[in-house]
Amino acid sequence: MNVKQLKKIIASRPDAMEIILQRDSEGNGYSPCAGADTDAVYIADSTKAGTVYNTEWTAPEADLSEEEWKEIKSKARALILFPVQ
Repeated sequence: MNVKQLKKIIASRPDAMEIILQRDSEGNGYSPCAGADTDAVYIADSTKAGTVYNTEWTAPEADLSEEEWKEIKSKARALILFPVQ
């Protein structure tokens, strides 16, 4: 899903409607959305999961070499929604 698709889904919903995140496809838990990160890159490990890197990190914080980090940061940004803790 991209931002355009999400906007289409929520366009007619009330601004005060709460956003709840489902933990998995089976519905084994739910959490309120606590916020969003727009300074992230998502690297898929499979069709179901992947790794997120915040672009404000340094290469050592990301546990990558400078070359690997430069490559990661050149990728398209992803919108990351995260639940309350």
